[in-house]
Amino acid sequence: MTAGESDGLRAIQRSRRWVWIWILSYVPVMWVVKRTTHSDLAAAPFVLIWTVAIVRCVARVMFVTCPRCNGLFHSTHSSPTIWNLLTRKCLQCGLPLHVEKVIYPSLE
Repeated sequence: MTAGESDGLRAIQRSRRWVWIWILSYVPVMWVVKRTTHSDLAAAPFVLIWTVAIVRCVARVMFVTCPRCNGLFHSTHSSPTIWNLLTRKCLQCGLPLHVEKVIYPSLE
């Protein structure tokens, strides 16, 4: 594994982590906003900001390229897809996302 591949995999992990942060932050943020403002109208900008942020993060993960084959990491073909965002390896070349967990690196 080269240094470029390691940096690319870390970038993929970081972008996937941001998706989970935004998903898990929705309920606590909405609870705080509703609790402090007592208004549904005041929560609308927060919902809009959250929606734009989650769409941006998911789109960023959908279009991420594999550091080894330069194909889309989460897609088996050349068009992006949202269905394979939880995959643990590149669906085109098989590069594992967490290389430190590979038991038999010679079989990679």
